[in-house]
Amino acid sequence: MDVFLWRIFLRGATALACFIGWSLVCLLLNVREARSIGLPYVILPCSLLGAPWLLSQPVLLPLLRALPRSWTSRWLPLLIFNDGWHLGYTPFEQIGADTFLAVSPGGFVLYTCDCDVSTQLFQDGRFGKPAHLMKVLNIYGPTMTGTDGPESRLYRRLTAPFFREDTLRHVFTHAIEGAQVLGLALNQPGAYRQLRTLSARLSLNLLNRVCFRFQTQEDLIKALSFADRPAERHRMTYSEAMHTLLDHYQTVFLFRPFLAWSPFKHHRQAIQAYSELGQYMQELKTTTESLLRDTESLPNQKGTASLSELIVHAGMSTKSSTSPILQPHQVTGNLFLFMFAGHEANANTLTFIILLLACHPTIQTALQSDLDDILDNAPPSDWTYDRHYEPLMNSLAGAVIREALRLFTVLPVLPKYVSPSGPAIPIVVSGQSHPLPPGTVAFVNTSATHRHPHYWPTGNSKSKSLPKQEDPDLRPYPTADFNPYRWLQTQPSGSSPDNQSHARHSTGFTPAPGTFIPFSEGSRKCLGHKFALVELCAVVSLLFYQNSVRLLTNSEDASDTWAAARLRADRALSEGVKFNMSLRITQDVPIQFTPRKTKAT
Repeated sequence: MDVFLWRIFLRGATALACFIGWSLVCLLLNVREARSIGLPYVILPCSLLGAPWLLSQPVLLPLLRALPRSWTSRWLPLLIFNDGWHLGYTPFEQIGADTFLAVSPGGFVLYTCDCDVSTQLFQDGRFGKPAHLMKVLNIYGPTMTGTDGPESRLYRRLTAPFFREDTLRHVFTHAIEGAQVLGLALNQPGAYRQLRTLSARLSLNLLNRVCFRFQTQEDLIKALSFADRPAERHRMTYSEAMHTLLDHYQTVFLFRPFLAWSPFKHHRQAIQAYSELGQYMQELKTTTESLLRDTESLPNQKGTASLSELIVHAGMSTKSSTSPILQPHQVTGNLFLFMFAGHEANANTLTFIILLLACHPTIQTALQSDLDDILDNAPPSDWTYDRHYEPLMNSLAGAVIREALRLFTVLPVLPKYVSPSGPAIPIVVSGQSHPLPPGTVAFVNTSATHRHPHYWPTGNSKSKSLPKQEDPDLRPYPTADFNPYRWLQTQPSGSSPDNQSHARHSTGFTPAPGTFIPFSEGSRKCLGHKFALVELCAVVSLLFYQNSVRLLTNSEDASDTWAAARLRADRALSEGVKFNMSLRITQDVPIQFTPRKTKAT
């Protein structure tokens, strides 16, 4: 027995030694190639994207963090993907370059927050997507985001006709209606505990009404009062299935075949949510197919087709072709993609906006003054996309939305890829050409770009009410750096956003290309970017036209001041923000909504 165990130990030690030796050889070769590329580089002991690191990270990361920061400050942050938003521009500042390579035994990863380099990556069609990384989105089938090349372009071409002006008019109208229901829900005692959930249910309902035409205002009223019930033959409601799945997404992606036999309740809930949502999508697909067969008019009416009709029709046989464009799993995959991506980011952004305005009451008052001026006491039923959207987006309402998107990026990085089967692709950095080798993954770091001190100077805008401004837990100081006036006019020297009088009906300013990229740029810019902006514009405008929000203090504790409540909110909006398929807040911030009197209400 002892001999047997000794042999196992020797074989394991030999395999480990061979792995380490091979890794060192690969690292040395990659470092030599990095030197020939000519960009600054950082050496990593393993690849951020490699399975060994991803599997061992829960064990190794606490040990590495226990080491002196002077040993790890340059390279360890580059191995922690979920810390990217919190770090912002710091890694680039430490390295002293806005574009650099991370070199590991597994290859190269390019990091950049240089707007010129980002623009090259977005506009040069030779750069693709790292589909092997994006396939995490393909849990129901291939998706537009989780594929690359001709397949991804096919999905984009099929769905692009939906994102038209007429669709945006429907978004604006339904968002106004939905925001009134949300306002009533948020005025209930203790509603702050469900702030993100309520925002997500509103956004999901709007998506379904506009894109899939299978939910109504009555469904929203039930959802926001938590009175919705599972549909026939279901054990979960639609929103419950969607949001339970998103809460356990990584678990479902990695361990889906085994979850049904797991002894843990949350695992069984996760796989049940996956199954339930799949069934809801199948029912949507079946209903849409039946509608299309009855009308037989979609090919001639793409100007009025819903998103689900465009996707489902592509998966149906026609009189002219018995071979459908899409297979069933491609239809389901893309239905899921739009269900997920079409509501999750907006729900999070709306939550951040509400909390930021609670932290900045003076800005909130200025916003409401702008809304009063633009809307001129018109009842919400008279608000229209054609008349009100542009004025609202050119006012403090639009500035607040854009500033929130700058501070709380939709995604911390936007990935690009040099095909491993193609040639090197050069990028120009500060006038010098640098060839990126095949297989290089390039990350446009949106968090760093949106906090770049040259593109977005903070000046004196950090709030003096923040007593521990340098507290690392408050990094990256989003509440202190919140300055929507930067989008309207040049801020007077020495002033702060909480003290500045607002500028109405400004024409605004347009950031330089590559400096504001919440929805990416170029030919692959998010199809639904304006859909998202229209929804946010309508909801934010209605909410703060009819309501005000404030931070809550403990009325039974005389020492609990507004400044203390603000500090708690600062922490929740920093250390309480996590990336889990999207950037979201994970801590409650006690706030209170109250109705605001206007002539229209």
